[in-house]
Amino acid sequence: MKVGRILAALFACLLALPGAAAAQAGEGATLKGTFVYDASASDNVNQAIDEAIARMNFALRPIARGRLRKTNQPYRRVSIDYTAAQVHIGTDGRPAIVTPANGTPVDWTREDGEKLKVSTEWENGKLEQTFQAEDGRRVNTYSIGQDGRTLSMLVTITSPRLSRPLTYTLRYRRAS
Repeated sequence: MKVGRILAALFACLLALPGAAAAQAGEGATLKGTFVYDASASDNVNQAIDEAIARMNFALRPIARGRLRKTNQPYRRVSIDYTAAQVHIGTDGRPAIVTPANGTPVDWTREDGEKLKVSTEWENGKLEQTFQAEDGRRVNTYSIGQDGRTLSMLVTITSPRLSRPLTYTLRYRRAS
């Protein structure tokens, strides 16, 4: 009888291990990895830009379109890693943007010289990376599909200069 109880207790402990490991890993553990762009499963960014600027003054529309297209080229490769304290998100071989995991903004300078504040935090099991500029804000919301192999990046850009937010979703396949 004692052996039966011991085996049952041991079995219960073994079943609890995966849950304990997941709890230690924290939310979104499956977001860790490297992902490659899947154009066929992603939204058409140029079409989304045209829809967002459709109500703008016709003279300003080409300027807005050019600037938005320049800063909204889909990343070909996204790498995500994190600890309880920091989040590292790298794109297309560039150095990773490292931010505190608690949403505290850090200064960051984009390749074109524009200075931004960048923050990253978990929101409802999704990772939100926010870029704040003088004239607008971009939020990349990363989530993993149920298959554990598909990364979705919902991009939302807001600005007082846009009559409505620019939103689109890019999808990526796990490479590692």
